[in-house]
Amino acid sequence: MEKFKAVREWGQKRGIDGCSFQRQYQRTLQEVVEIHDAYNDNDSKEIADAIGDSIVTLINLAKTVNMKAEDCLGQAFDVIELRKGLNFNGDFVRYGKLSAEHQKICDEKQGNPGSEYYKRDADLSPEDFKY
Repeated sequence: MEKFKAVREWGQKRGIDGCSFQRQYQRTLQEVVEIHDAYNDNDSKEIADAIGDSIVTLINLAKTVNMKAEDCLGQAFDVIELRKGLNFNGDFVRYGKLSAEHQKICDEKQGNPGSEYYKRDADLSPEDFKY
């Protein structure tokens, strides 16, 4: 959490915190594309740098709309933490987007039939999400 604060202070010193939403959004997109480019180049050092830069731009983007990135992350994780779904070769599809047939499989593997969320005390493994 200290790094989030440090990034905001870094942005403030450089005047980044006063930039427009659109400018910071464009910077975020640019950094995310750099992740893809670095991956295609098989450059692990550049992948790490681009992921870090993307996180920095997201922290700054949140600030442009008077939010804190860590609060956004917390809010998102609270929603997805117990979300049911199935993993189709690395592509997680949440319960509500599954066909009725796949929802039935999901219910059998993850319990709590008919709900989009499994129970907190469920003891699930990666196999329970695999299709």
